[in-house]
Amino acid sequence: MNITLRTLAALATLSLPVHALADTASIDYRHQYTDGDRAHADRIKLNYRLSSGLGFEAEMKYRTGGDRQDVAYDNMVNNGEEFTVSYNYVLSPQSTLTPAFQMDSSSDATTYKFGLKYKYKVNDRYYVATRYRLDTKKLNRDAIDEDMPDNAKNDQHVNRFEGWLGYTPASKWAYEYQFIYFKTDYIRFANKKNDYEQNLIVKYALTKQWVPFMEFGDIKVDTTSNDRQVRWRLGVVYNFM
Repeated sequence: MNITLRTLAALATLSLPVHALADTASIDYRHQYTDGDRAHADRIKLNYRLSSGLGFEAEMKYRTGGDRQDVAYDNMVNNGEEFTVSYNYVLSPQSTLTPAFQMDSSSDATTYKFGLKYKYKVNDRYYVATRYRLDTKKLNRDAIDEDMPDNAKNDQHVNRFEGWLGYTPASKWAYEYQFIYFKTDYIRFANKKNDYEQNLIVKYALTKQWVPFMEFGDIKVDTTSNDRQVRWRLGVVYNFM
């Protein structure tokens, strides 16, 4: 954890001159629990969006080490780091187009993600969005399971199709539903090369700076069965600006 604190301190220091130019800046903490495998995980993400539309994100992920179940905040190990660069093209007061590049690295692989998102504001309360993203995963060759031919690939590709429906009533509450469909070239769910996820996000603007949130996700358990599990997420966003 000392390494984590040093990393956060370094990132915060580096961000100081950028913050002065930023239109939006925030830090996002999130805790996760999946009830099927009973696993805990955490994430800390720093977000910056310049007034020009250029945005940066740095994300650090952790989980409980080993295969222990129902254990949180103990023996936490690194679960990867992700860096994102994106740009908001404002097409009109209602619509925005956002291309993005992400690099997600862990001990067993590095994934390069290329995405394009379109968001449309229907009115003051409703918005819709859609995104296509191509994920290319470069596996650590020492981690490839040669006994599973369909998984023993140096490269794994995921075509990810996403849709959002958001509702922001005239109150401090906000709601968002997300659906994701995955088409892959490896076995991902129920011995098939496709999968889906659903996610419901509920946010509450406690103040302009503090926004706690909760997520309920419907995700797979493993690659061979058709079992599903609930992914619970609880977190808070602090907005600097």
